[in-house]
Amino acid sequence: MRTFQKSLANLCLLFGLSTLLLAAVYAIGSGDEFEPEDSAEAGVALVIFGLVPTALGGCLTWNRRHQSQQSTQTLALQQEQLFLQLLQNQAGDLTIIQFAAAAQIPIEQAKAFLDQKARVLNASFEVKDTGAIVYRFPL
Repeated sequence: MRTFQKSLANLCLLFGLSTLLLAAVYAIGSGDEFEPEDSAEAGVALVIFGLVPTALGGCLTWNRRHQSQQSTQTLALQQEQLFLQLLQNQAGDLTIIQFAAAAQIPIEQAKAFLDQKARVLNASFEVKDTGAIVYRFPL
């Protein structure tokens, strides 16, 4: 559905902006030969074939971007809630693998998230004999 919406928005913008550009070039290029009845017809064509598709494409693009921002915010909030829940369950000790598995995200992304949270919350680190890093968050 997102691909269809993106394609439709791009098509509307392409068609609408092309029509607006052609109408402007026609109006400018006509010069003195531009009759009043031609201007009325050109105005109607401009609105129907230029402004309407451009407005529709703009609305679809804005809507898609707004939905994307909302889903990103929702995902960040879910990760934050999961992080806090894991901290409570693990008494403040958390490894990258534990968080990555619980959040179902790549290890690199989990490490970046935990590093950022460690800086904000003044967490300490401990390296186990196995090489695993344990983040110790104060509760």
